Amino acid sequence: MTRDDLLHGDSPPAPLAGEQKLAAVLDSVWEAVITVERDHRISTFNRAAEQLVGIPASEATGRDCREILKASFGPAQHDCPMGDLAEGGRPRSDVEGTLVRADGRIVPISASWAFLEDRSGKRLGFVLSFRSFWEIERIAEERKSKFPYGDIVGKTPGIRQIFELIDTVRETDSTVLITGESGTGKGLFARAIHDLSPRRDGPFVKVTCAALSETLLESELFGHVKGAFTGAIADKVGRFEAAAGGTIFLDEIGDISPALQVKLLRVIQEREFERVGSSRTQTVDARVIAATNRDLRAAMKAGQFREDLFYRLHVIPVVVPPLRERKEDIPLLVDHILRRLRKRGLDRVRAVSPEAMRCLIDYPWPGNVRELENVLERGAVCSRGAVLSAPDLSEEVREHCRPRREEQPPGPRPGAGTVAAGVAAESGHWGKEGGERERILRTLEANRWHRSDAAAALGIDRTTLWRKMKRLEIGRKRNT
Repeated sequence: MTRDDLLHGDSPPAPLAGEQKLAAVLDSVWEAVITVERDHRISTFNRAAEQLVGIPASEATGRDCREILKASFGPAQHDCPMGDLAEGGRPRSDVEGTLVRADGRIVPISASWAFLEDRSGKRLGFVLSFRSFWEIERIAEERKSKFPYGDIVGKTPGIRQIFELIDTVRETDSTVLITGESGTGKGLFARAIHDLSPRRDGPFVKVTCAALSETLLESELFGHVKGAFTGAIADKVGRFEAAAGGTIFLDEIGDISPALQVKLLRVIQEREFERVGSSRTQTVDARVIAATNRDLRAAMKAGQFREDLFYRLHVIPVVVPPLRERKEDIPLLVDHILRRLRKRGLDRVRAVSPEAMRCLIDYPWPGNVRELENVLERGAVCSRGAVLSAPDLSEEVREHCRPRREEQPPGPRPGAGTVAAGVAAESGHWGKEGGERERILRTLEANRWHRSDAAAALGIDRTTLWRKMKRLEIGRKRNT
């Protein structure tokens, strides 16, 4: 089995940029990932594997994995941890054992392995992943100290800036406004802010403002007294009262009516309110965190949102970036979501094929992390094997991947062992300036003309992209 077969199965050969992107993805993952062919020869060996085993990829690639991986997983399993295909080896997950590094040190590890199969179910080889318990503990402690809420995963600059901002204001009671597109996880950040604050032992009360009419929302927020309106058969405690000593999270704050905006302004500004139908003033002892997917500045200009309320909410602004602007986080999110699905009993899928991962990274994700969760859950339910392949993804994601295949030069696919021929075909096709220019333009458009993202999608560095744009006379996009 060639590297081309391993990466693409029966699909036409992907551009060289795709292989470079795959290598970059594997190197960005902190766990050691190794692929092994049927004859036990190592075909890929990522950067984390180099660090864990203690030898460079150039020395490991092509060698029998049993010579490289001196691991033990109990009396029945030693060395390359997969068993012989002919002897009924089976996928395993989170198996504890030890690994002897090249320098002789023994490292406690957790390992998982699964079969790599083509679309007909023929087994081509294996994918193995290893995590050092020392590294697991170090990362867990680092995450706990910086950001203790486990469902938030990310390492891109935009996410790290949010971590740093929240850490800076963690001891304050200041009002926070979280903005971002639907599905970006604003509620998770709100909960994490509460968990980091001195109010962490108090209640965290969420109100979805867009889900209720004006009358019902006012009653929900402030409570009411018996007889205040039809159906008010008893006194009711509002969410502000219920959040005493803790935090109230006002989600979709941009959808409340102008009349209710006035009352909410008073609560935030003067820390007091009255229940509906009552004249008795009550004080508020709750931190306010609000969130919206609307552009509140545009809403202010349109007269739909009060300027004074906006600035009362906008004390600590937190802007959550959309998933399309943090594509480096997608492999981490995929791993995290699959682990969470396994805890729910959807444990068939253990890994994602390189082709499927490339599709996930290229897709623009209009529904953000929520959509990614839905796509992976569907794949976990529908996949026939332990490795999620591109056909297991949703139609929307597959449709987005098809142009990449259609861009390939016509003619039969190079045979096994002809990776060089595939590269030559790639060069012959894209070496023509017209084709290369169109490819770069499409990639820039898909990434909203963000050169760093476009360069990553093309598998080149930012400087190389800039030189190509200059040579091909591709100008910066300008707003018209």
